[in-house]
Amino acid sequence: MYRALHAGSTRMEGIGLKMFTDDELYDIHLATLDVLWNIGVKVESEKAREIFYSNGCVIDPETQIVKIPAHLVEDALRTIPKTFRACGRNPENDWVCEGNRTGFVNFGEAVQLIDPYTKQIRKPTKKDVDDVTRFCEAMDQIVVFERAIGPSEVDPDVSQVHIAESFYNYSTKHAYIGMNRPENMRAVAKMGYVVAGGEDKFRQRPLFSQSTDPVSPLVHSKGATDTLLQAIECGVPAKINSMGLAGGTTCVHLASTLVTHNAEILSMFVLSQLVKKGHPMVYGTSTTMMDLRTTVACVGSPELALFSAAVAKLAQFYNIPSWVAGG
Repeated sequence: MYRALHAGSTRMEGIGLKMFTDDELYDIHLATLDVLWNIGVKVESEKAREIFYSNGCVIDPETQIVKIPAHLVEDALRTIPKTFRACGRNPENDWVCEGNRTGFVNFGEAVQLIDPYTKQIRKPTKKDVDDVTRFCEAMDQIVVFERAIGPSEVDPDVSQVHIAESFYNYSTKHAYIGMNRPENMRAVAKMGYVVAGGEDKFRQRPLFSQSTDPVSPLVHSKGATDTLLQAIECGVPAKINSMGLAGGTTCVHLASTLVTHNAEILSMFVLSQLVKKGHPMVYGTSTTMMDLRTTVACVGSPELALFSAAVAKLAQFYNIPSWVAGG
């Protein structure tokens, strides 16, 4: 296990970027509470809507809109652990995420790759998944493994299970693996129980985390939400990772996009803590802007960097571990 250096602090160990004052962060928080109560979020999972309803939320069964009172949000923010320990199969590869300590993660899930030998663009295979997993394992700079590519020759409905198999075979680090079906979550968790030496040992040191992505603006799909609920039942931590596009699926103004993004994240935080208080959660973002000429997601744009910095600061305001896109 190791902790990295602080990325800028009063210790003057690095260069920090202060995006907001505390008052401005609180304004963003209040605006988010307003959205969650007066506008709400669409929750397509009936099971999740029942959980919200039984805890005092207002539900519209026809539109599937859930309106969440402020006290539930505040309660959830208090009970989410302030430190996230990404446990690896080798304890020396544990990564502690807290405060402003930073580490690097590879990104995914790519649907094509450049063949390292022919330099041709092609679809990835299961062997490519294995090779990339081994590559990420060898990189000391990569502290946690993120599913990088998906095998094209298998059924897409179970591709995450094949990615997990590769992870268990070739990596001793922690992993983020985004499941889109509860049955896949159960299968991969059971694999983890075997690798860890038993379910009880896995629950003490979970080897992977679920990555759940809302659909901007303000929609939580049935598959993603039911899989999150299954992850909590299986003892798997989770990252909520919004992927809004300013000017496309969210407001063109970055400030408004940040509020929408925050509402998507906090609503799932509430759900997780209603199911199991203290369940480990990570605040994530891959939100950027849309090129209004081409409708392409601008992953390498300055706006993505600004938004990632803003989200990191907002997560620090909540004292919750964060995961942000690097471009």
